[in-house]
Amino acid sequence: MKATTDNEALRAVLASALKSRSALQPRRGERSSAFWPAPHFGLDRVALFCESSEEERNEILRLCGSSLMAEAYFIEKFGMYFAAKMSLSSESDEERILYSLFASDEAVHFNWISSFVSEDSIARYARDPFIRFLDEVLQKEDRLTLSYIIQVILEGWGISHYRALAADCRDEDLTGIFENIIRDEARHHRSGVILFNEQEPSGDEIEKIVAVLARLFAMVQVGPQMIVSQIELVKGRLSTERKIRVFEELSCERETTKKIALLKSLIHSASHAEIILNRLERNFSLRAFSASQCAATV
Repeated sequence: MKATTDNEALRAVLASALKSRSALQPRRGERSSAFWPAPHFGLDRVALFCESSEEERNEILRLCGSSLMAEAYFIEKFGMYFAAKMSLSSESDEERILYSLFASDEAVHFNWISSFVSEDSIARYARDPFIRFLDEVLQKEDRLTLSYIIQVILEGWGISHYRALAADCRDEDLTGIFENIIRDEARHHRSGVILFNEQEPSGDEIEKIVAVLARLFAMVQVGPQMIVSQIELVKGRLSTERKIRVFEELSCERETTKKIALLKSLIHSASHAEIILNRLERNFSLRAFSASQCAATV
């Protein structure tokens, strides 16, 4: 009983601290996780989805929405860990202040996003390859690699990703959250570019960055696996031929090519871009997979 009382008291202090850092206070209570319409995912082009019952379509949209929110939950959670780790290893007071402020931003983001996710979706998404990849990178990589991958690449990616989520979101509170996160992510990304450009990485350090990027690109190359997996949760296991058709209807090559182009532009935003991109090209990391290749990786 005492532990519960202490937790409640701590939560009250935490709530007060979070409130003092942001005027944005999402309403609490039950919500649907079907935050985005079918066109956001390209599902309006998928015959299997369109032919499904309304109940099945709503469930697929709910699952896709909950996966996006669980992903955001883990990203913001990892953001707190990243900022704290970088603050502890900072070599100047300016950097330590910068990362301490970033940690505060990420804590606020995490609190906001937590209002929109369920324990089930968090538990299910914890096994996602991208989340496992992020966890491993944060645990094992050095300061220079972390700064490049997290700030230059992923926080730059986050600006575009959250902007797309905000544009199509059906929930007014959640739209406001994404718009606020975008402003913070832009600062985080910009500072990452500045700090990386001040460095002169060794050949071995560049190779480490390329190795991590290759793993990230490999997860992008395989197309919208999350969407197809949610369809299968509702409709049952699909044949290889049907999977290929679904990936084709989702325009997987075209959409993945756009994502790869965005990642390439983020690499170009910092120094040593040509070296890094040449290495990735040699690794065949810059090519979108075909629908049949995507289907073979499910």
